[in-house]
Amino acid sequence: MLHLKQICKSFGSNDILENVNFDIDTGEVVALVGPNGSGKTTLLNIIRGELKPTKGNVVLKNNITISFVPQENPKNDAPVKEYLIKSNPEIYKIYKALEQTRNNPVDYANNVNKYYEIGGYELEDKLIKTVNRFNFDPDDLTKPYNIFSEGQKRLWTILRALLEEPELLLLDEPTNHLDIEMCLKLEKIINYSKTEGKAVLMVSHDRVLLDRIVDRTYYLRRGEVISVAGGYSQMLEHLNQSFIARQKKAKEIQKKINQLENEITQRKNWAGQKESEKRIADKVQNKGFIGHKSAKLAKRAKVVEKRANEMLNELKETRPFVEKALSIEVPKYNVDNKGVTEAKEISFGFPDKEIFTKVNLSFTTKDRIGIIGKNGSGKTTLMRCLIGELKPDEGIIRKNKGVRCRYIPQNVQKLFKKGTLLDNMRIPSYDETYIRKALGGAKFRKEKVHQDIFTLSYGEQMRAAILKAILDKAEFLFLDEPTNHLDIESLEVLDDLLNEYPGGMLFISHDRHFIAEHGEKLFSLEACQLKQFITKTNIDTAKFKEMSEFSKEAVELARKRRQKTE
Repeated sequence: MLHLKQICKSFGSNDILENVNFDIDTGEVVALVGPNGSGKTTLLNIIRGELKPTKGNVVLKNNITISFVPQENPKNDAPVKEYLIKSNPEIYKIYKALEQTRNNPVDYANNVNKYYEIGGYELEDKLIKTVNRFNFDPDDLTKPYNIFSEGQKRLWTILRALLEEPELLLLDEPTNHLDIEMCLKLEKIINYSKTEGKAVLMVSHDRVLLDRIVDRTYYLRRGEVISVAGGYSQMLEHLNQSFIARQKKAKEIQKKINQLENEITQRKNWAGQKESEKRIADKVQNKGFIGHKSAKLAKRAKVVEKRANEMLNELKETRPFVEKALSIEVPKYNVDNKGVTEAKEISFGFPDKEIFTKVNLSFTTKDRIGIIGKNGSGKTTLMRCLIGELKPDEGIIRKNKGVRCRYIPQNVQKLFKKGTLLDNMRIPSYDETYIRKALGGAKFRKEKVHQDIFTLSYGEQMRAAILKAILDKAEFLFLDEPTNHLDIESLEVLDDLLNEYPGGMLFISHDRHFIAEHGEKLFSLEACQLKQFITKTNIDTAKFKEMSEFSKEAVELARKRRQKTE
């Protein structure tokens, strides 16, 4: 269906893609993953013809149709139904004409006929079936698109792309703004598209989504692509095996390099020795056997030395690049089990909306608590009440002032001051060498240390904020959507940082992998009530059919993982 051959793309002197090759077949779900800035969106734009490659070819079988859903939702104030019908410009034109001629019987009748002939009513019927198939509320079709949450808008936009009947669907970060329930709905949409014979290529960092629905993963890094059968877990295993193999090969080559360097040194010494013998022979006017032999050996030594140098350069060029293994370096400190916060019967609301009522919650420095729920359910508001930024309308919150707590909001930039990354990480109890080592362990490259903190990516800023909290020996963390906009590399580093961190935390997240990794107690805020999930040991960990089942499973996985590390 799609074949990319030797694709290269440069912007000025900056090479983004280098000799990228891959294929997508009919009915295949393919993921494109890699660090932020590695060229994933650029590659999507090349596939859909928005950008031209510097070199290489994009081969589309029989001029297949492509629909593209970008990272950001469009701005649109029309009703959802009109927004969806706009997927077909020809039908949309007559649809608008019907509205405008409703009071003119003759023109309206003509437009009704035109609308029927070009398939307008057929499209509307398909639209209703699609809405019902994926459990959307049909009543929402009459509501303005712009009143919905960003997550709901995202799903409407994906449905609109499906109505275009593409053979290849391109999705750029489709889980952006989606809560868990919406992610499950997205899975159904993609799986249905697959059964209909559509191919799907998506850029995503949602690790659970990748494992559950992806047939093949392309990992894009340093301009090149690695192909792996399967999803996220298979990709990690492949990269790990590749790392081990490259490391072994690099050691073997380095051993040969050391041997050649020793041989070159010996040859130089030998050549020098024979040259000295030749000079001595010349001085005693012995131009016979000794002089001839020393000259011959010296010449041979230089030839061998030259060949050894050529082999040395060849080995250095073929030596594989091996990334430094991740080694998180954070201070080791003990955290005693102390009460952090106790909330009793707290309620909060606005004049026109109740957010939560009669919430009871208490936690200690040993608790790791996740709060999940739909977008707009009030999770962040609850957290702000717990940390003291907002005052509840009713109820009591008691806080232990003897616990070192740190709050890391969604807008993590608020935590930093003007200056470099290193400036913002300075703590009197640590010297600069130790802080640099800790930054290196958290995957910050040397050049990032002196970079303006506000020019770093969101993922880098989140890593820096959590690392500094650990360097400050925080005993409890409040984290509001810590995985938002993080690439897979940053997500892995974040997991490792929090697994090294000895204290407790309360987090809000829609990231199913993050929840399963860190949530030992799990609560859901829904219908103004905070409900705790009771875990069961017999949950089928291969399934995420429903939100409640996933939540129980996530807690069980986190507890088991935590027990292994203690």
